[in-house]
Amino acid sequence: MSAVLIVDEIATEREEFARALQAEGFSVTQCDSAQSAHRDIWEGTFIVVFIAGVLTGVDAKTLGGQLKDMAPEVETIVYSKSDQRSALVRKAIAIRDGVAAA
Repeated sequence: MSAVLIVDEIATEREEFARALQAEGFSVTQCDSAQSAHRDIWEGTFIVVFIAGVLTGVDAKTLGGQLKDMAPEVETIVYSKSDQRSALVRKAIAIRDGVAAA
């Protein structure tokens, strides 16, 4: 099963996104901070990390770069509230199936 990491401080947003990914067969790890994301990237084998565009105390793109440095094989995608969850799920499917990269 392909694993995905979601980094989002808003629990309801994170959980809704996780359910959509799980419905497509992904194993999902959720975290609510950049600090948790750093820990989780070492503990798991993810194909993609989704990072909310707004995080307290850290720039989402900077976090994406840090995680990419730690695990270069992982695709990192920064998303915003205006992004359609269905499009993000399709992106994860395409990455899993080898059709696209982030």
